[in-house]
Amino acid sequence: MTVSSPGLGLVASGGDSLRGVALLLSRAAVLAALIVVAWRLGAWTFLPGIDVPSVPHDYLGRSIRPAEVLAIVAAFSLALAGPPRSSRLRGASGAFALFALSLAALAVASSLWALYPVLATIKGLHLMIWTAFALVVARARVPPHHMATAFVLGLLIHAAIVLGQVAIQNPLGLTALGEMRNRPEAPWATVAADPFAADPQHFVRAYGLSPHPNVLGGHLAIGLILCWGLAVDRRPIARAGAVAAWAVLFAVLLFTFSRAAFFAAVMGMIVAALWQRRVGLLPHAAARLASGLAAIAAVALLLFVAIFYQYVAGRIRTVYAPLDARRGLIDAALQLIAAHPLGGVGAGNFSAATRAVSSDGTALDAVHNVPLLIGAELGLAGLAVAGGAAAILAVVGFRRWRARSVHPWHGLIAGSLTALALAGLFDHYPWSVPQGGLLGAWLAGWWLAADAVNGPHDSAPVRNV
Repeated sequence: MTVSSPGLGLVASGGDSLRGVALLLSRAAVLAALIVVAWRLGAWTFLPGIDVPSVPHDYLGRSIRPAEVLAIVAAFSLALAGPPRSSRLRGASGAFALFALSLAALAVASSLWALYPVLATIKGLHLMIWTAFALVVARARVPPHHMATAFVLGLLIHAAIVLGQVAIQNPLGLTALGEMRNRPEAPWATVAADPFAADPQHFVRAYGLSPHPNVLGGHLAIGLILCWGLAVDRRPIARAGAVAAWAVLFAVLLFTFSRAAFFAAVMGMIVAALWQRRVGLLPHAAARLASGLAAIAAVALLLFVAIFYQYVAGRIRTVYAPLDARRGLIDAALQLIAAHPLGGVGAGNFSAATRAVSSDGTALDAVHNVPLLIGAELGLAGLAVAGGAAAILAVVGFRRWRARSVHPWHGLIAGSLTALALAGLFDHYPWSVPQGGLLGAWLAGWWLAADAVNGPHDSAPVRNV
C-alpha cells in the first residue's frame, strides 16, 4: 500500500498536468478566434458530400470559418479539461444555455418544413457552434484584458489592410486571407459623390478582410468601446498604445461609411460611460482621458468630412433610398410571418422564401432587422426562444445595475452588447453570418462570466449576480 501511493500521486499529478494543458489550449483557442472573428475566410466545407443549393443571398453557405473551427477546438479542450466546479452551468449561464441550445435545435427541426432543408440544418449547426463558444467564454475564465487585446489586435490587422485598400481604391490581392475581389463600382462596396449623376465618382468603402463594410463597422464599434478598458489605469506606454489604437479604429470606422455602426458606437460608448459613472469608475483621470478621446474623435470627424465631403454628402443624400428598399424587406418579412406564424419558413431560408412574396418573383436580400429575420425564419416560437436568451442577459444587467457592480469590465460589456443590439435593428449580420454570430456569442459569454477579473483590477471589489 505504501508503495502504490507515490504511483497514485504521479497519476494525479499527470492528470492535473493534462487538465492544465487542455485548459490552456482552450483559452488560447478563444484568443485566436477573437483575432480572426471578423474574417471572411472560409476554406473548409461544412458538410462534405452534401449538395448545398445555390440560393441568392445565402450568407452562411457551405463553409465553416476559421474562427468557428477555433471555437470548436476551445469547446472540446475545455470539455477535456473539466472546468472548476464553481464554473458549472447554473443560474443565468444555465438558463441562457437552455434557450440558446433550444434555438439551435429549433433551427435544425425547421428543416422538416423548410423549402431547402440543408440550409436549415447548416444554420442550426452554426448556432450550436456559436452557443458552444459563448459557454466556453463563460466558463474558461480567460482574462478580460487578454480577450479585449486579442480582439483589438485583430481589428488593427483589418485597419492596416484598409489603409492599403483606401489608398489604391482596389483590393490588395490578399485572396488567400479571404479578401474579396469586389468591383469598385459595386453598390455595397462604394459610396458615390453624386449618386444621381449619369457617371458618378465612387470611393471604395473600408472592409479589410471582412465580408462587408457594415460587418467590419460593427466590430469596430465594439472595439472602440473595449479600448477604454485597455487604456484606463494602466502604465503610460500601454495607455498611449490603447489611445493610438482607438484613434486608428475610429478613423477606419469612418471609412466604412456605415451609418448604423457609427450610431451603434456612439450609443454603446454612452451606455458604457453612464455605467462607469454610476458605479464610480470615472475618476478625474479617466474622465480626462474620455474627454481627450472625444476631442480626437471630433477633430478626426471634422477632417474626414472636410476631405471627403462629396462622398459624405452623397451618402446623406441617399439615406432614403436604402430605407425604401429595407421597407420592402420589412413588408416581405411581415408577410412571411403572417403566412407561417408558428415555425416560420425555415432557418436560413428567408431569401429563398421571398420569391413567393416579391412582386417579380425574385429572391430578396435578408431583412435588415434581426428580430424580424428570426420571426420570418423560425416564427413566433423562434422569437420566443431568442427573446428568452436576450431576457436572461437583460436580467443579469438589471441586477448588476441595481447592485452598482464595480467590476471594471461590466460597463464596457454592457455598452458593447447595446451597440450590437442596435446594429441588429438596422442590419442582419448578427444572425445571418458567422462573424456577427460569434461576436454576439463572445459578448454574451463574457457577460455571463460574472466574476472574471483581470490584472491591476484584481484588487477592485466585484459584486456578482
